Amino acid sequence: MSSKHLYLISGLGADHRVFQHLRFPGGYEVHFLPWIAPQPQEPISSYAARMAAGITADGPVTLAGLSFGGIMSIEIAKLRPIHQTILFSSIKHTSEKPAYFNWIKRLQLTKLPDFIIFQNRTRIVEYYMDVHTWEEKQLLRDYLSRTDYAYSRWAFDAILNWENEYRPPNLVHIHGDKDHPFPVKYLQPTHVIRGAGHFMVYNRAAEVNQILSEVLS
Repeated sequence: MSSKHLYLISGLGADHRVFQHLRFPGGYEVHFLPWIAPQPQEPISSYAARMAAGITADGPVTLAGLSFGGIMSIEIAKLRPIHQTILFSSIKHTSEKPAYFNWIKRLQLTKLPDFIIFQNRTRIVEYYMDVHTWEEKQLLRDYLSRTDYAYSRWAFDAILNWENEYRPPNLVHIHGDKDHPFPVKYLQPTHVIRGAGHFMVYNRAAEVNQILSEVLS
């Protein structure tokens, strides 16, 4: 039986399907760590502690998080021993937050009514996620059809207000240089995939898998 465990954390509103094209080296038992319902105004540290309770494996644990899942991976790594942390299309420090976050906070755009924020958003989200094929669009539209707006609002606020200077040991940060939500010009990734956008774990999986084969070997 494998003694090494890899836990995957998806991005905001997504699930395990976003990772379906990823392939991992032998010797790892792969798990998906699902999102849980946040409590009203719950601090991200408290949420991370409750989410980390889902990590039940014995032996070395690697966390791999996509977008908001990358942020959550770092928060969990503050609370329990993690052998390696891998970020996909995410940020790791306060200094990496893009400038437009300040405009969103200043204009209080997250406080707008649900019908303004969550309805008729498909095309703009497709652009920001960099999806093109019918398969990619169908998966994304399935995610967008969910109506757990309370969770989405909590997550938006958690991302916008996240403050962190902690760098977990053995950190790997894989990013596309065409990422719209987290522009690479603000970041210092360990690995950059040319021409890849925010959905790279799905539509540029071959390049991501090559990096994973190196960093997880």
